[in-house]
Amino acid sequence: MSKIGVIPLDPPRGLWMLPVTALALGAALVLGAAGAYAQDPQASQDPAAAAAGIDGTWTVDTEIGDFADFSSSWVGFRVAEVLNPGGEVEAVGRTPAVSGQLTASGSVIEQALIEADLTAIISDRPRRDDAIQRALGTPEFPTATFVSTGPVDLGAVPVEGEPFTASVPGSVTIRDVSQDVTLELTGQRVGDVVVVVGALPVDFTSFGVTMPSAPIVVSVEDAGDLEWQLFLTRTTAAPAAADPAAAEEAAAGDAAAPGDEAVGEE
Repeated sequence: MSKIGVIPLDPPRGLWMLPVTALALGAALVLGAAGAYAQDPQASQDPAAAAAGIDGTWTVDTEIGDFADFSSSWVGFRVAEVLNPGGEVEAVGRTPAVSGQLTASGSVIEQALIEADLTAIISDRPRRDDAIQRALGTPEFPTATFVSTGPVDLGAVPVEGEPFTASVPGSVTIRDVSQDVTLELTGQRVGDVVVVVGALPVDFTSFGVTMPSAPIVVSVEDAGDLEWQLFLTRTTAAPAAADPAAAEEAAAGDAAAPGDEAVGEE
């Protein structure tokens, strides 16, 4: 039985600050047989879904996994800072309040939209959370978005249960500032569920973010990573392909039906 899932990318609390690169995120996806979806006894290969490839509309599913161990859908950030005391660490924040869709046909991702509610971000240090909200200006700019700007041909329909990669051009908007980017994704599909992960290096100050400060914070880097782990469920399938046997039977029936007779023909 094919399974799909992710190893929690970081354990909770203090161990959140272990560095995770985009490559490591992809490896966790491919190798993680212990993720929430893999543990679901219903997570089996659906022959009909497999035959449909990736055709249809896929919607972010926040019911898969658990945000408590980061096995669910989330969007977040990672940035280096120096604390006193504490030394060099990485600040990590994530929000489970994510929505969005992508549409696909054949081997082409036609369109993608992802929205993240920044007001729901929590970090590995609760006393940091208020500073994050102030830095992002969430009362005025509560949402960050990614919108694709063109179709992406994967080259082939992703094989059931096998990892695939994609470079998706688009625009990221934070604090009403939009920038053109290319998201490098790693994904895997089983039936009607796809999980995609990745990381995007960004300069947060270029979006108008003023990096937070506090008495124990010696410095915070302006640049870091946007990160994401998204489970998407197929919610609208492409039209089913015609059954060859049924089509042949229908054609035979049409041939046997009496035709219109010409007026006056004996």
